[in-house]
Amino acid sequence: MLFTSKIEVELIDKMGSDLSIVHSARVSTIGDTRGFDIPIAEQTGLINYLMKHRHGTPFEHSCVTLFVNAPIFVWREWHRHRIGFSYNEESARYKVLEPKFYLPDISRPMFKVDNWKPGRPKFLSVSDIPNGIVKYQQLCTNLRKAYTFSYEMYLDNLSMGFDPGLARDCLPVGIFSSCYVTCNPRSLMAFLSLRTHDVSALKVSYPLYEIEVAARFCESIFKDHWPITYDAFVKNGRFGP
Repeated sequence: MLFTSKIEVELIDKMGSDLSIVHSARVSTIGDTRGFDIPIAEQTGLINYLMKHRHGTPFEHSCVTLFVNAPIFVWREWHRHRIGFSYNEESARYKVLEPKFYLPDISRPMFKVDNWKPGRPKFLSVSDIPNGIVKYQQLCTNLRKAYTFSYEMYLDNLSMGFDPGLARDCLPVGIFSSCYVTCNPRSLMAFLSLRTHDVSALKVSYPLYEIEVAARFCESIFKDHWPITYDAFVKNGRFGP
């Protein structure tokens, strides 16, 4: 039995670059620009123009494939992103799920503030409230007990020969699941705009803590491989085209 707060996002493959976006945009006004020497400053100017004026389709001509290992409650939110995303997730109908479960790190903000609002949720850290550490420890104890019991019942159901698709029904959303995720930069920007909290954003979002952890890994990959596009995304209020 493994209890962890670690969410894994690994780059598997990628296609295209900032230049791919420029070529796909230029074909509508110039034609085939493959092989042209396009200076960085010119690439930057065009990509910023596309981003500012929300010409989105050129950003669809690249893609990234990720391997993600995260709790199922994270996948419940991630799978809502359907346009420009492809998913292949491990299935408990065909394999036995590993006994890997989520426990929050003590640094995670987790206590509701006064006048808490679902649309703009805010939370306090363990150190911000009386007996915060004791309450956190009790939370972890409760989760461990629930996880252990539910997984034992899951194995018992399997041992009796039940359909794995039925045997799994006792498992909680804190169990981890792995998935291949493929998307293009345009869809990734839409994901980042909703799943990261940044006060400088044009439209500030208040995502679940754990999906923001995953999204920040994705953002780092995006920044490394499409740096001009990423800078334009940030410059234009983290609001994708």
